[in-house]
Amino acid sequence: MKHDRYLINSVLRAARILESFSFEKSTYTNSELSKKLHLNKSTVTRLLCSLEKAGFLQRNNKTAEYRLTHRLFRIGSIYINQIGLHSEAMPLLSELASSCKETVHLAVLNEFEVFYLDKVESSQSIGMMSRIGNKSPSYCTGVGKVMLAHLSENDLEKFFCSIELKGHTPNTITDPAKLRLHLHKIREMGYAVDNAEHETEVKCVAAPVRDRAESVIAGISISGPVFRMTQERIKKELIPAVKETANMISIRLGYVRSEF
Repeated sequence: MKHDRYLINSVLRAARILESFSFEKSTYTNSELSKKLHLNKSTVTRLLCSLEKAGFLQRNNKTAEYRLTHRLFRIGSIYINQIGLHSEAMPLLSELASSCKETVHLAVLNEFEVFYLDKVESSQSIGMMSRIGNKSPSYCTGVGKVMLAHLSENDLEKFFCSIELKGHTPNTITDPAKLRLHLHKIREMGYAVDNAEHETEVKCVAAPVRDRAESVIAGISISGPVFRMTQERIKKELIPAVKETANMISIRLGYVRSEF
């Protein structure tokens, strides 16, 4: 690319280090990061020291493990707060969660994965164990599929070339041809259903959120345990509710198309 000459490799490597941390693996030693990122140990040492000095990482002197600091949370909070999507969506999502008594999520696509911006917990005693800021596969989650369904053909081709369709449950669609047809149907219907495709005990329904240019920029979903998410309830109650709320959020963002 023509701008490659401006790239600073050390900055890119530092970013890869920060992106390595997750809910599943929240601490790393120098050796672990070196192995994970296929980088020389001395290079990782210099990067870790720099990130620690900048306040983005903290080292445990006893275990020699590094963890993220609150500074990154602050940066993430600034990002979320500057998105009009979040401020416009959350009051409506709170109403949706209250009416359906299930967990409601707001998510966007990030490198073809679902990134959860926020959620409203279910009032039921048995709810969803999900986390804000976490990522999930897009092809086997309702909110992911509804966003994939509205990608351009070019971006959809990139998705199929870069993502391996792994079976998370017996219901996961792992055949690319079948998934293409499924996404086409989702686009026509205006909603998606996760039929226990990511987790065996969880179902969800999702709808797309559009901006003033009619582009799908996010998705919202209603998730709950399979024993409450019956086919009849999904069809009669939850699909209309999630579509209506998604449409209301879209209108707040400047979407003017009248049909629903």
